[in-house]
Amino acid sequence: MKKLLIGCIAMCWLVNAGAAPQEVRVLLDWFVNPNHASLFAAQYSGAFARQGLTVDLIAPADSASVPLLLAAGKADIAISYQPQLYTLVEKKVPVIRVGTLIDQPLNTLTTLSPAIHSLADFKGKTIGYAIPGFEDIAIKQMLAHAGVDPSTVTLVNLNMAATTALLTHRIDGAMTIYRNYELLSLQDKGGHPTVFRPEQAGIPAYDELILLAQQDEAKKTWVKAFLTGLDQGTAWLKAHPQQAWQAFIQRYPEMNTRLNHQAWQATIPVLAQHSTAFSAERYQKMGDFLQQNHVISQVAPLSRYVQQAGEQ
Repeated sequence: MKKLLIGCIAMCWLVNAGAAPQEVRVLLDWFVNPNHASLFAAQYSGAFARQGLTVDLIAPADSASVPLLLAAGKADIAISYQPQLYTLVEKKVPVIRVGTLIDQPLNTLTTLSPAIHSLADFKGKTIGYAIPGFEDIAIKQMLAHAGVDPSTVTLVNLNMAATTALLTHRIDGAMTIYRNYELLSLQDKGGHPTVFRPEQAGIPAYDELILLAQQDEAKKTWVKAFLTGLDQGTAWLKAHPQQAWQAFIQRYPEMNTRLNHQAWQATIPVLAQHSTAFSAERYQKMGDFLQQNHVISQVAPLSRYVQQAGEQ
């Protein structure tokens, strides 16, 4: 009997060892950049492979369509943003958060004007933003939090041209200045930015980058395997940041710039160490904030937004 049991175990091991890895298509939110360092590290270090997965990182042609492509089955995992998740649920897009890539806000309201030292100094000024339905609302709430009537400030949708607009003094402030890239770029170009963090000015804290899956896929074993591999990749990355950077620029030579290296170093500390961890209070507060500001009509139950680790 003992020999038979050993033989069965060996046979199972051989079958598993010879099994083809499962492909996981990850649709990024943008072109490959340091924000995706954990994903790359899990690929490069073999963490995904050890979980029986082969993972493809795919840059989207249109970042706005990423969640819809996921829902349509064109990808297995998609990168999105916590505030966007609420509008997706409101529109009944069948996706759900299964993990987190960056678990804190990166956005800032930033100025290069030497005359602006506080949010109150934006009265009568012009502020640019890129994401309507969140950044414009966040600006108004930050101003109101500082006692400034938002109607006294001009808001301009600049898409992704905020850095240039600040440097050329077309605007007095910009919301689309991320603390791990655009802020470094402004400093690199000789600017002396003054930074206001939304989470310190009345805006609920949130996860900058989250991982979505289709609702009917979220409980499958490959999702748990993917997140396990991701966490192992993040741990390896934090232990070997320079080795990972060298591998990254070898794979993506167009990223080999001084600014991207600075961004890489600035991003590593904000990467989520445990991708499945989340704060129920944080998710509720953001939902309430969006409802109060008429971005969504109602806040759904938490289980509609988040696939909790214990349920996987």
